[in-house]
Amino acid sequence: MPINTIVHLSDAALIAVHALAGLAAQPDRLTQGRDLAAAIGASENHLAKVMQRLVRAGLARSVKGPSGGFALARPADKISFKDAIEAVDGPLGPDFCPFRTTRCSPDNCIFGPDVARHAHQLVAYLGKRTISDIGPGGNVHPAL
Repeated sequence: MPINTIVHLSDAALIAVHALAGLAAQPDRLTQGRDLAAAIGASENHLAKVMQRLVRAGLARSVKGPSGGFALARPADKISFKDAIEAVDGPLGPDFCPFRTTRCSPDNCIFGPDVARHAHQLVAYLGKRTISDIGPGGNVHPAL
């Protein structure tokens, strides 16, 4: 999985979206963590931490035991990218900036006020797109 270097969403958030897409691809069965990790190219340990957060947020469910695994807790068309991201990164609030650094402030942004407007558009986009919008192989459907 590529590392995000432009928009500041954590690797965990990207793993969350991909993991939910992996679960959505097989809605009628439980998927073991190691199989899901291999399918999305994540470490089993990192995936386990992400899955705990997704379960806690009510986006995934977990069944313990040798024949257990993970499944979606609700239909894929009812889980937005924003839901998945916020489950692991916290709220994408009004001060969200895709270019943030520890020393910047919205009041003195070198990109000007347009970045805040576009950041709000990005958050709105993430709220509209759902896990069901992801096609086979983890790609967002071309029509989107």
